[in-house]
Amino acid sequence: MAHSRIVSEPPALLSTEEFDSLRELGKGDGQGDIPQIHWERLVASGYALRRLGTLGLTDSGKRRLAAGNGQASIAVAKQFE
Repeated sequence: MAHSRIVSEPPALLSTEEFDSLRELGKGDGQGDIPQIHWERLVASGYALRRLGTLGLTDSGKRRLAAGNGQASIAVAKQFE
């Protein structure tokens, strides 16, 4: 039986400002300072989740913060998933 392999899309690239917003979100209290367009993009990218009016990091968002915002950093982080 052949093994099927799910190919996932590469992580969404974030602008420097969007990554800064992700970093603020990771601190816990910064969500009031995050522009709406940034949190919408973070949610759409799967890095954040909005629940009951509160924005929080997903596991993907935590991994993205740990990996950094450069494409090379993302490639290294993908090896450990």
